[in-house]
Amino acid sequence: MVGMKMVLIVNILTNRMDLDIPAMEARWKKLWSEESIYATEIGHSEREKCFSIDTPPPTISGKMHMGHAFSYPHQDFIARYKRLRGYSVFYPWGFDDNGLPTERYTEKSLGIKGERTDLGEFIRLCMQESAKAEEELKKNWMDLGISADFSHAYRTFSETSMKISQSMFLDLVEKGRVYREEGPTIRCPTCRTAISQIDLKDINQSSEFVYVRFTGKDGGVLIATTRPELMGACVAVAVNPSDERYSGFIGKKVTVPVYGYTVDIITDDLVAMDKGTGAEMVCTFGDQNDIYLWRKHGLSTRIILDDFGKFKEEAGIIKGLTVREGRKRIIEELEHLKVVEKIERVKHSVNAHERCDTPVEFGISKQWYVKVLDIREELKASAHSAQWIPIHMRVRIDNWINGLKWDWGISRQRFLGVPFPVWYCRKCGETVYAGKDDLPVDPRTYAGKIACPKCGSSDLDPETDVMDTWATSSLSPRLALIPEGLFPSLYPMDARFQGHDIISTWAFTTIVRSFIHDGISPWKTILISGNVYDPQGQKMSKSRGNIIEPADLVNEYGADAVRYWASTALPGEDIKVREQDFVRGKRTVIKIFNASKLVAMLSGGTATPAVPEAKHPINAGVISGLNDLIVKVTDLMDSYQFSRARSEIDNFFWNIYCDNYLEMAKGIVNRSQEIGSDTREEFGRILRYVLLQIMKMYAPVMPFITEEVYHSLNLGPEKSIHLEKWPIPSGNISEKSGAAEFGYILQVLSAVRSFKTSKKLSMGSHIDSLTIMGDKAILERYREEVMAVMNIGGLSFQQSQEIQVREG
Repeated sequence: MVGMKMVLIVNILTNRMDLDIPAMEARWKKLWSEESIYATEIGHSEREKCFSIDTPPPTISGKMHMGHAFSYPHQDFIARYKRLRGYSVFYPWGFDDNGLPTERYTEKSLGIKGERTDLGEFIRLCMQESAKAEEELKKNWMDLGISADFSHAYRTFSETSMKISQSMFLDLVEKGRVYREEGPTIRCPTCRTAISQIDLKDINQSSEFVYVRFTGKDGGVLIATTRPELMGACVAVAVNPSDERYSGFIGKKVTVPVYGYTVDIITDDLVAMDKGTGAEMVCTFGDQNDIYLWRKHGLSTRIILDDFGKFKEEAGIIKGLTVREGRKRIIEELEHLKVVEKIERVKHSVNAHERCDTPVEFGISKQWYVKVLDIREELKASAHSAQWIPIHMRVRIDNWINGLKWDWGISRQRFLGVPFPVWYCRKCGETVYAGKDDLPVDPRTYAGKIACPKCGSSDLDPETDVMDTWATSSLSPRLALIPEGLFPSLYPMDARFQGHDIISTWAFTTIVRSFIHDGISPWKTILISGNVYDPQGQKMSKSRGNIIEPADLVNEYGADAVRYWASTALPGEDIKVREQDFVRGKRTVIKIFNASKLVAMLSGGTATPAVPEAKHPINAGVISGLNDLIVKVTDLMDSYQFSRARSEIDNFFWNIYCDNYLEMAKGIVNRSQEIGSDTREEFGRILRYVLLQIMKMYAPVMPFITEEVYHSLNLGPEKSIHLEKWPIPSGNISEKSGAAEFGYILQVLSAVRSFKTSKKLSMGSHIDSLTIMGDKAILERYREEVMAVMNIGGLSFQQSQEIQVREG
């Protein structure tokens, strides 16, 4: 009977057990949902024992991507860890269904256009499609093991969110931090709306550098431009005052080719003498430098592009054409006039709308702005008052704030969005604001009566612009906390997790709103994650054909393996999608499963002790090592170093617990007649106790397999391992001096492994006989264990100060 048991144990250790990972994950997702394991229970808990997370609300306009699968588990690691530490965790979930992304998603899904659909019907359709997408996205996040309280998910476009956003807009009005004025505006021709500086990104674009001769009475000036189509918008030619080539031209006039009017030659230190010819065409507007020069020198205005990216009547021969068409046509005309000296093909960086990659244009219109330029230093100080992890990422918010050239434009000429609660009096021109008791309100469809407070007229025009989505997303702490009645107690929130690519958008705008409204930072800590790249280090994109779907990886390797991969990078570090990381994660899942089966067999019906008593030196040694591990992992998790924490757990579980302790325990337990029932029961208790502590430490990263082991071995009384308490070191080691023997035997086993490696043998290879030099007394006591673990037929020992191994 003992022989049959030994064969079975060997099979468990050496062969992969059948584990239906999808079925396992489905089982525990069902339990977590039905038992509301992750429900928010804050109540009247003391603030010190509450932990709140400001979760990035993912946009509903796309599927989960690898960036999500990498960064969102990070916040979940900490949420699960804090629960185990006894904190009441507020981990809300949001869906960003507001604004242009949802419009585009709905238009694509239904084959409609917002401008051709009734406003109310279009908004209804947007909400209909976003609700469908949210259900699919929620499933994706739950499949990944995200432990947010999905039952209290907020949406950035809802009556509640609209009321909060409009209320805070009125607070901006009261504080004098918002204004509406006509001025230069960044516009996206594709999205047909004004955008702000935070919506810009730089893209490299191939273009022509056209060298064009401007003629004048005192000779011509050669300029080089990548925007020849804006020739009709030229209002000056600028040169550097230190450029001796143009000293005789300053203050003179030159004629604009094709259009025939004259402009002044002005000077400015901004002009780069080594770019092109050193002479720039200043247009209204080709780029942000044009706007700077236009404002500084009080130049005239010639706007020839309309809001939809087509040339107006004033553009002459290119009226009605797109930018690309106009460029081609104007170059043809310039060449016909023989004023083109040469054309160079170049690649240069241009501002593009980050939503659609369309190069932006600049015009003039009335927009709403939040004042930020006058409080740059205050915003940096507010950002610095939060802990940044890693600290080097903080410079990015500083650089962004220092580089601001515009106040924050928050109005959009679109359909779906939080409306400005504003009307304009036709009689006296007064701006009329809704009362806070009237919120939420949409002036575009409002049927009630409202009068101008200045002149009493009810002849009012509604504001038809809507707020930018960031104007609402920047209030995410309020959107999550206010509906739950937790804003007074949990604000500022404890942690914000986000990618470094949205520091200039989501982090910046949230800092702005919190500083203006509350005078504080919105969070105590902000943790930044890196980017995800393909195995070759390339950015993933459809054009490269290297997109990897997280759902496919979850199906192939399991959610725990994907989360394991996400834990391999430190905060702020970029990561590659490498198969070996997912394989390693899945191997860890299987190893945990197999180890639990062996523990079940070795421990029989033994209960898991709350506080173990370790008399045998091997047990004392493993408990001592476990205590050290608990201290290390706790410190690392407290400092958000979850990658290093998981590595420490890996090392102990694989190398100490499985490869050594389990193997030695197996040999000892199965010599039942020699060791006696007390020792056998002690090993059973310690095996289960140590495994439970390891599972609790693994649980934040790998929630499914740890739940499986917790229930299959009946390791504790809770409904879920995720309701257990985090491990604390045990002081109940009866033979502390004997615990050193375990460490000594580990060194012996390591030496034997090194010997096998030097002989090019696998660790499982049989060796007929071996001589080990070392402490003969200790070695003799563990003869059977060393032989069993290392598959050695016979052992002889020699006394020595140092551990050495030789054959024979």
